[in-house]
Amino acid sequence: MISSSNLIGQEGSKIDLSNVNVGTKRLPTIFLFGEEFTVRERNELLRGLLRSQFYRESLKIVINLQEFTSKREFSFRHSGPVEINLDGRKLKNQNYYNAYTSNLQTYQVRDDSKLVRLLSRVKNVRIDSSLNGILKRKTIGREIKLTEAKIETLIAEMKAEVKEDTIVLPDKANKKKERELNKFFRIKKRLDKEFSENPLIEINIFTN
Repeated sequence: MISSSNLIGQEGSKIDLSNVNVGTKRLPTIFLFGEEFTVRERNELLRGLLRSQFYRESLKIVINLQEFTSKREFSFRHSGPVEINLDGRKLKNQNYYNAYTSNLQTYQVRDDSKLVRLLSRVKNVRIDSSLNGILKRKTIGREIKLTEAKIETLIAEMKAEVKEDTIVLPDKANKKKERELNKFFRIKKRLDKEFSENPLIEINIFTN
């Protein structure tokens, strides 16, 4: 669980912070889909993201926002992996900030010194849609539909029965078609995984 009071990057992470779009340079800001908001806890948001397994489908981000003039409240919510770019370079899934290093004891500790230095140098943070992610997801989605159509065709040709989530093949099923069916199920499983792990949100962090 990742929250403003307990920032530990784990699978099943959740980042939940409150932010207000007060127009002032005294507080750090983020650009959320082109609109600028001040974020009192911006460092906590970045710390939680950088230390988390941000590439996991289980990541959840909730940022509660409030307009300064109308006081209208709303939330930015995102579930799924994100892509993080640091000074224009894509951050690897396993990197210095979310990796553990062994010390002399039997357990592992995380060295946060580089993360602390990074946070002190952050000048600009932008959260936006990932165009590459959107286009890739559309492509994968089309491949999934084609694969599902091939699976349905083979099931019909083999006169198989579908009972809930189980496919029952006839006693004298065509072995060649059975192997082909299994192949397409493997392809669909791989495509489903790629689809769910494809980031639709891009977070750009600039230090200069």
